[in-house]
Amino acid sequence: MCSTPKPKQKIKGKTSTNVVSILSQMNAEKRKQFAERANEASERREIKKQKAILEQIQVDQNKAHAPLKKKTMTSKPWHYWLISASFSELFQTLFHKNHAMK
Repeated sequence: MCSTPKPKQKIKGKTSTNVVSILSQMNAEKRKQFAERANEASERREIKKQKAILEQIQVDQNKAHAPLKKKTMTSKPWHYWLISASFSELFQTLFHKNHAMK
């Protein structure tokens, strides 16, 4: 087991068995101001946590919807027609202008 290191210098000053909190040394008005500031800080932390949670939910939802957009492609570009077309369709399209592409 490791022991905690001992200070090399002795502490100069008064030692007191009397433990006093910070708030007990303040007057009523300062305690009220301190409590208000502490409450505001707590509210800011809660709002920040909620924003982070909402952003994470939104990112997760976007990831879930991304594959659906890729799968639901409405129409293929015209060059896909060239791959699947037969020689007669290519010939008619190139030399007969009245025949439209599918």
